[in-house]
This record gives sequence, C-alpha cells and structure tokens, in this order.
Amino acid sequence: MKIMCVIPSLHRGGAERVMSMLTKQWAESHDVILAMFDASAPAYHYGGRMFDLKCQAASTRLTKARNALQRVLQLRDLMRRERPDHIITFMESANFPATLAAALSGNLAKLSVSVRNDPSRFTALQRTLLPIIYRLPARVVAVSKGVALALNGMGVPTAKVAVIPNPVKVPPTPPEPYVRPEQPPLAEPFILAVGRLHKQKGFDQLLAAFAALQHPKLNLVILGEGRERRNLEALARQLGIDARVHMPGTTNDTTPWYRAAACFVLSSRHEGWPNVLMEAMANGCPAISFNCPFGPDEILEGGRHGILVEAGNISALTLALASFINAPEVERARFALAGPQRALHFDLPSIAAQWLHTAHD
Repeated sequence: MKIMCVIPSLHRGGAERVMSMLTKQWAESHDVILAMFDASAPAYHYGGRMFDLKCQAASTRLTKARNALQRVLQLRDLMRRERPDHIITFMESANFPATLAAALSGNLAKLSVSVRNDPSRFTALQRTLLPIIYRLPARVVAVSKGVALALNGMGVPTAKVAVIPNPVKVPPTPPEPYVRPEQPPLAEPFILAVGRLHKQKGFDQLLAAFAALQHPKLNLVILGEGRERRNLEALARQLGIDARVHMPGTTNDTTPWYRAAACFVLSSRHEGWPNVLMEAMANGCPAISFNCPFGPDEILEGGRHGILVEAGNISALTLALASFINAPEVERARFALAGPQRALHFDLPSIAAQWLHTAHD
C-alpha cells in the first residue's frame, strides 16, 4: 500500500511526534510518502520518502491566501503524480488544503483528515469552514471520543467520524514500581510534568497547587520549553518555591524522568489526547490529571488507572497530590502497575493498524 501523509512540519509537538511514530511504523511494510509545508529543522525522525513543499506559514491576509492556494495546487500535483492508495493528514492547516487538493485530483475517497484538538478552540475562520470542508473526506478521524462529539456538535456528520487515539510506545518489559534508575536525573524526590510552556498546559495552576502542598523535601520538574518560561519562573519566585522548581527544557529521552518521578501530573486546561499522560503510564509513573476536555477521562477510564481531579480546581489538585504522596506504598504501587497495562491498549503497532483498517472501511 502507498500511504501519503501530510502535516505542516515536524517541529516539536504532540501531533508531529505521532506522525513521526506512525510513518516509521508503516514504512516497515508499506511505501510511505511524507509531505510537509516546512521541512526545516525536524524535531523527529520519520519513515518513508519526504517531500518538502516549501510553503511555510504566512503572516498577512494576502500572503495567507496565496499560501493556501499554493498548498492546494502542490498537493493536487503530488497526489496526481504519486497516486497513493490512502492519504492521511494531520492538523487543520494541512487538512483544509489537502481536502481541496483531493477534490481536484479525484482522491476524496482515499482521504482521512485527523482532528487533534478541541475544535471549539479553533479560529473563527476554521470553525466556519469546518462543517463544510469536513463533509468531503472519506473519514474525519478524531483523536478522542470527546473531540468526535465536539465535531458532531459543529455539524460534521456522525457517519463520517472515526475515533483513533494516539499511539504510545510500551516498554517490552513492564517497569517495576518505584525502582528508580541507578542514576536518576534528579537526586531529590520530585513530581513530574511534561509539555510546552504554554497557557494551555496549565503549569501556572500546577505551581499554585505545588506551593500549597507545603512539602519541603519534594521538588517539581517541568520538562518543556516555550514562551511562558519567564512568567512561570516569576510565579515560582512569587510563591516562594523557585528553589524546588526545575525547568531544564526539552529532552529527547523522557524515560529516566518518568521512571524516577514520584508521580506525573497533567494540569492542562484543554487537550485532544494528551500523549504525555500515556507515556507516563506506559513507564510505570502514577498519573494525576485534571479532567479537562478532552482525553484524560478516556485514558484513565474515569479514575480506574489514575487519579482524576476536577478541571481547574487547584485546591482539589493539592489535596490529590497530598493524598497520593502520603498514601501507603502498596496503594501508590497499584497505580504504577495499572499504567503499563492500560497503555497496552494504545501500543503503536495496534494503533497504526487501526489507521489502515479505517482506510478500507
């Protein structure tokens, strides 16, 4: 099978990482084409052949319109030339032009577009176009049931929408609970959070909850980079916890951090399907998460595999952290053991196969 994938870039991000994982998995037994509008400085490796369409994001209305037309025409020509059996696109800036290109090249029946986040938070133009454009592809793939319901509510026909969650790489040997690496990345006990330093990720809420925890021997590590770094550092100083808050930036290997952490916290205001929550669980790191839209409730199955906290409730998050940290080890180990078992439902080979099954439905 020839699979054509389209994504704006492979710069650092959740959707980009998922595309990287899927193309590498598919390339083991299929002909994979990866088309990007900006192939500069990829943060992830990929599988298959890459086409750089050299059509980066624009800033003014005129250049955006010209840019959109150029993307449509380039994708149309690439589809006609390569004649793929299936076309998979990620993110609206790729989904919209790819849909028009598929219509012009006669490939709509082969097209699956994927919505990676809460569509109610898209731009006004995207929300206007969404129920019109997304009636055309063979499939609209939502990353979670919550996203699927949101799409239905915005006018995308239910029959068009399929749900395929993000994949996770499950370690071949399940990690033993609380067996720290011989050389942990931080010697002191710590709580872990991972993600872009962006308001969406709610790290300001996490800092407030951590400060209220009043556990002087416990540290907080936030892995990631972004425009909110200075604001978060200032908030940590204001709360008097800056000596115990560590923000070392991004890392290509989060596994040692997951293995060494006392627990993982997802403090996001909204998500589509939080990859980092699955990664933490796969590595045996007990999970505490705000029940934000969308994903955490589905991943944790209402709290069976981790601790769910009312979204945005900082006091409740503090109480959950205190309860977990002070719980008997056998109780904490229960969640550590539950994580890898739950993650097996979303392992990379099975999710990659779901995409190809969807292509033939």
